[in-house]
Amino acid sequence: MTERASLTPRVVEAVEAQLRRRVSPRTLRLAYRAGYLALRPWWFVMRPRTIGMKIVVRCGDDVVLVRHTYARRHHWDIPGGFVRPGEDLDVTLRRELGEELGVVPTGSFQIAEVPSRNDYKRETIHVFAAEIAPGTTLVPSAAEIATVRWARHDELPSDTTVFARRMIARSYWELFR
Repeated sequence: MTERASLTPRVVEAVEAQLRRRVSPRTLRLAYRAGYLALRPWWFVMRPRTIGMKIVVRCGDDVVLVRHTYARRHHWDIPGGFVRPGEDLDVTLRRELGEELGVVPTGSFQIAEVPSRNDYKRETIHVFAAEIAPGTTLVPSAAEIATVRWARHDELPSDTTVFARRMIARSYWELFR
């Protein structure tokens, strides 16, 4: 990753860290939304190469679906985020699940590595399936997650993103068990 390419996630993390210490979760939620809207033109102009992660959180036949506070807010999706420069994918998985849902996985495995051109970024998305223990309480981030729900993997709501549907189906293929 070039110096310019790694600048955006570092700036975003620095601003986010300062805001987390100083403002309420509601204000931080608005900051996430404003930041997302401000970054989209930057991504359009710069077309940065980024590395992201999405996680299908499973417990038996059920999966966790989230509605983010900043992007595609009216669709159900799977949790995820950016991989920090030099960060191991397992560390990213645990960090993102802790930040967004307050959970620790009991096991995980990679199910895909896909290119994406979403939001004008040239992104490589690492997709994992992560198991959590039955009865685990979800503690969603008030800033990042608008709402969270469980759904059977074969009975997803109609407004679930196509990407989430594909990755959830893939996580239940016998090949990956």
